[in-house]
Amino acid sequence: MVGGGVLVLGGTEAFSAVEAERSLSVAAAEDGDALLGLDLASSVQAGVDDQDLVALTNNTDAPLDVSLTLLNPAQGNLSTANLSIDSGATRSILVSGDGDSPTGQDALPFGIGASRDSMGLSLERSVAVTAGPTSKQRISDETRNGNAAFTISYRVSRVELEVENVDAGYIGPETYTEGAREGTVSYPPGGGSDGGAGGDTYEFRFRVYDQSGEITDLYTEVTTTATGSDPPGDDLGDENDPMLVGFSVSNDEQWTNNRFTVDYEVEPRDDFRNVEVRFDNAENDWSDATKSNDTAPTGTVVYPAAGQRQGGVNGDTYDVTVEVYNQNGIPVDSGTISIVAGSNETVDWP
Repeated sequence: MVGGGVLVLGGTEAFSAVEAERSLSVAAAEDGDALLGLDLASSVQAGVDDQDLVALTNNTDAPLDVSLTLLNPAQGNLSTANLSIDSGATRSILVSGDGDSPTGQDALPFGIGASRDSMGLSLERSVAVTAGPTSKQRISDETRNGNAAFTISYRVSRVELEVENVDAGYIGPETYTEGAREGTVSYPPGGGSDGGAGGDTYEFRFRVYDQSGEITDLYTEVTTTATGSDPPGDDLGDENDPMLVGFSVSNDEQWTNNRFTVDYEVEPRDDFRNVEVRFDNAENDWSDATKSNDTAPTGTVVYPAAGQRQGGVNGDTYDVTVEVYNQNGIPVDSGTISIVAGSNETVDWP
């Protein structure tokens, strides 16, 4: 009971109507068109500053005084706790989430109160909280024919990446500033042979940012030598990404020419792009190759193609890697087996 009248709440995101001694000229409505319209964020991240939490719209014919509180103040800070919203105006409230905030659906509850003259009303709402910023990166060494080259994939909030050849003083550092949450960049930019030579040492420095500036705890530095072999690094996938279920590699030989047949299975999910199969000859780089296939959930890759002879000689050991990519070109899952050319065997993963 408010001011002698009855407060009615309708819908899931708004006040619907109120009857009071000094009634307001507004009809019952749902969501954004209600007495005080609410447009909730779908989720916020723990540990990220200045995120949209809720947009408030005053659908009455006079200003409203509005207050907001986090039901658990330890979960973060609001951009403002008290404000006045003119008739017809919309104001956005931001939240800076604490890094230790619980995550999950409806994990951030908050209260809203609105008042005018003798009328007052209040309600509680909540939004989901997802995990805070992380820094994941993967460096692929694409060095060939004595020319150093790398492909760098990342999953972060916002990243500044610096690549420096520490052996060749005439080559300056190259800096990439990327605003997308995930992506892939190439070094040297645009390809070519101006990034140094095989055998040179490189440093990769990853600086991660959110709205408030650099997150120093997520700074990462990787040092590697350009050899054509990838430095250690995990895939960038999580539970929602396409997944490699398994694959088999069969070797068959005819007149000392070798061929490898890879049969794979993936769980593609919505953002599946393709698989890449890398054939890395541990003894002879001239027979290395990478083949791609976008067939799912099963597919086959053959190397070399019929009539070709790049498959290496008997006794050479191949590391065969099947890697799954999402639509943004990010490697999210992979597996590797070793097989000997000329063995006429089949090896399964996992």
